Amino acid sequence: MGKEKLLNLLKVCFSLALLALLLRQIGWQQTLETLGKARFSYLAAALALYLVGIVVRAYRWQILLNALGMDTPLARLTVLYFVGTFFSSFLPTGIGGDVVRVYELSRQSKRPIESVGTVLLDRVTGLLMLFLIALMALAFSYQLIAPNVSAAILLLCLGSWAGLGLMLRRDWLERWGLLRIMAKIKQIRELYESITACGLKAIGGALAISLVFNVLLIAVNYLIALSLRVEIPLWYFLLFIPLISFLLILPISLSGLGVREGGYVYLFAQAGVSAPLALAMSLLFYVLNVASGLIGGVLYAFEGVRGYVEDRG
Repeated sequence: MGKEKLLNLLKVCFSLALLALLLRQIGWQQTLETLGKARFSYLAAALALYLVGIVVRAYRWQILLNALGMDTPLARLTVLYFVGTFFSSFLPTGIGGDVVRVYELSRQSKRPIESVGTVLLDRVTGLLMLFLIALMALAFSYQLIAPNVSAAILLLCLGSWAGLGLMLRRDWLERWGLLRIMAKIKQIRELYESITACGLKAIGGALAISLVFNVLLIAVNYLIALSLRVEIPLWYFLLFIPLISFLLILPISLSGLGVREGGYVYLFAQAGVSAPLALAMSLLFYVLNVASGLIGGVLYAFEGVRGYVEDRG
């Protein structure tokens, strides 16, 4: 077995083991009973907003692609986002589907470096805006959460935005010798050039669209909570969802499974939400993700069938 396959297998085992441990400690029967009491109307509204969010993310990606002269229809990018969501459901980390998006776009555009750069910047702008939302919420609600959580929000926000600023300041990178280091590795140099070539206007537009998407993301989680009759101030969602989203990009689990649930349980406990309810909130969000991924799976299968028929014809 190759090292990559072994690593992925370990991530699968880690995810399932962590989820099993959570269910055992919290009580799987109580969690199932909680899930069974969820109100469908709120879940349907949450799913609708989640699907709208995918279209919004596709539009954000299109802004970055257009800046590089890679004109791709919004409908095509939306399909690729659905397909990426499908593969994220069983690939390592919560961003495994990004690899599929890169592959499909580069196969179509014949510009692999730019495909990687725009997908990376698409993901980064989303996280940057999430962290900024959390920081702004922290100014009005820091007394609601533990000091270590406040510190994590502060560090993530300041660190990520400082990183973006540094990346866009070519003169600073040159002065510190970082450009010379990047120049030694062709792929890294080309990736950096593709990201900076998007320009401040496109990056600013992507950040603005990220604000819209992240409002939708937080609303989805709020509706999931209401479906379980969890009524807590919106401040908690503004503070916690960015941290949970950050946990999902860590390459230690399968589609964030287990890690996401642990994050919900730990963080929402500070809002007085019981462990079974917090776990149920996380699992319901995962269900919505899988449901939208199934749409991507159907679309991907349809594309395969159509391509096969066209090749034979």
